[in-house]
Amino acid sequence: MPSGVLYEDRQLGPFPLQRLKRVDRPTNLITGDVKRIDGRETAFLRAARGDYGEAVKRESSRRSRKYPLYTAQREVMYHLNTIKSNDVAPARAPIPEDPKVLSRHIKRLGYFLKADIMGICRLPESAVYSHDNQGNPIDIDYPWAIVIVMSKERQTLNASNGNDWMGSPLSFQAYQPLGIAAHTIANYIRKLGYQASAQTAGQYQVLMPPLLLWAGIGEVSRAGIILNPFLGLGFKASAVLTDMPLAADKPIDFGLQDFCRQCQLCAQMCPSNAIPMGDKTMYNGYETWKLDERRCASFSMLNKHGTMCGKCVHVCPWNRPYAWQHNLVRWGIERSSLARSLAIRADRALGRGKEGGNDDEKWWFDLEDVDGVITIAH
Repeated sequence: MPSGVLYEDRQLGPFPLQRLKRVDRPTNLITGDVKRIDGRETAFLRAARGDYGEAVKRESSRRSRKYPLYTAQREVMYHLNTIKSNDVAPARAPIPEDPKVLSRHIKRLGYFLKADIMGICRLPESAVYSHDNQGNPIDIDYPWAIVIVMSKERQTLNASNGNDWMGSPLSFQAYQPLGIAAHTIANYIRKLGYQASAQTAGQYQVLMPPLLLWAGIGEVSRAGIILNPFLGLGFKASAVLTDMPLAADKPIDFGLQDFCRQCQLCAQMCPSNAIPMGDKTMYNGYETWKLDERRCASFSMLNKHGTMCGKCVHVCPWNRPYAWQHNLVRWGIERSSLARSLAIRADRALGRGKEGGNDDEKWWFDLEDVDGVITIAH
């Protein structure tokens, strides 16, 4: 019998995903009434066309040039998104056809390309946008989604207060290498003789949250974002859709629904009051704490002290370093409601939810582009 990393269940990446509790379905209720979403109805595009008011529309139009570093990042990302897909090889490569072996091969490739977490799921039809940003119908039919996760750079994440000029740059610090990894993996799969499509920031044809749920990356959090037990909310994701035969991961359960029910810290600290304090509700077939997208997007666009708002990411107790003392707390939270309650109380007692940024680690300049002139931001 073959042996080696492709044939064994040993840990592939930096985190022990194999110890997480796997379940057949995500921990939040999902009905069969999930409808496809029009890509033009996302919060940012609604803000850009004026659905949230003229002031938000005006600020949305200059968002990409408001902060010089973010502008530079977007320009590079634009070039990544102009990459043309190579043709699928006319013949399949002489590699194993075992879905489990191929899955471990692709995951190990993702880690080689600096991914923090890799996952695989079947592509739900409801996760595909009905139309793209220009209103063109989307018609794709891939059975599998490979999910690639990269963390935001932790030192800068901790230095930021969550509502300053590093909001957007922190996101694109992850989106850029994610784009490179997704395009590389898709290109490689096509060279092996299988269909593949890279899904990256600015080019998504699919919603990432359902893929993150079904691929076992995380659970739905009170902030309305998928939360991972090792990275908290401090990550971004891309995907590769393919017909290569793969093996699906199962969703995970690490006690987050009970934790978020008790915690409420992100809702208490949200400057726009966009995160609900109450119970979950049903939205488009999903049981979730429904984020008020208008409030969230409007506050971010009108923020005079920075770019996008990420206060929920900053204050979340799960956004702690992967170190033994925090891992011990994670171990208890996964197993006991009492441990969750004690962890929340301890976090409050230490005042972590009210922390600002770590000024000693601040390395960026607070600058703003005003009518083409770089000025000191106030």
